[in-house]
Amino acid sequence: MKFKTLNILISLTALLSCLNCFAQKEINEELLNQKFQNANNLYNEGLYKESIEIYSEIFNSGFHSAELYFNLGNSYYKINDMPNAILHYEKALRLDPNDSYIINNLNIANNSVIDKILKVPESFIDLKLDQISNFMNIEDWTYLTILTSFIFLFVFTLYFFSNSTIIKRLSFCVLLLLFISNICFIMMSFNSYQKNHIDRYAIIFDERIEINSEPNDRSDILLILYQGTKVKVIDSFTNDWIKVRLSDGQVGWLEKNKIKII
Repeated sequence: MKFKTLNILISLTALLSCLNCFAQKEINEELLNQKFQNANNLYNEGLYKESIEIYSEIFNSGFHSAELYFNLGNSYYKINDMPNAILHYEKALRLDPNDSYIINNLNIANNSVIDKILKVPESFIDLKLDQISNFMNIEDWTYLTILTSFIFLFVFTLYFFSNSTIIKRLSFCVLLLLFISNICFIMMSFNSYQKNHIDRYAIIFDERIEINSEPNDRSDILLILYQGTKVKVIDSFTNDWIKVRLSDGQVGWLEKNKIKII
């Protein structure tokens, strides 16, 4: 009898804990939504620095969204802080790569950057691969891959055990189509994962920065870059120097404390 009562108490405690977690989550979401609306109101009133403070509070609480980064970018743009504006537009674009408003505002902000670096043209295959993979995020591509894999197994079972010639022919055609689709979905997943989790980019925050041939101040200066320029991070040396590649293919070293990772 005691054990039964103890089990009931444990179950009730667990249930109350779950209910408390759900209630706390709803309260937190409601608070974040209220803060987000307050920040939007401040932005609309022209109080851009105040809106940045509240947007940053939301960001620091662990909440991330394309809309939040986009609004932060707009606020920084209004106070003429181009490096931060570009940084947050780029972060928003990573979460929603097809949003025309983000793309347009990022292009406008980039026009204010002093450095006009010619971009190495991508191959036709890489360009189309990027365009298609941008339709969905990596989670959606992964779900599609798993779904087509299960359908493939089901159709293969039908093909293997069926005695009908028509069913075998039809199922074989479907298997071939599913196999090709699955390969494409896997390619999209890997491309999306590489762009958002492997490839690292950064924005230069110093007004003027020297790109060196080696990770030290004594090496030759290859070129000078200015704030707002986007570079690709390809290597690091200790905690002070980082190797970058520009959009035109040039490679060099710069001090890590003068950039911010996207």
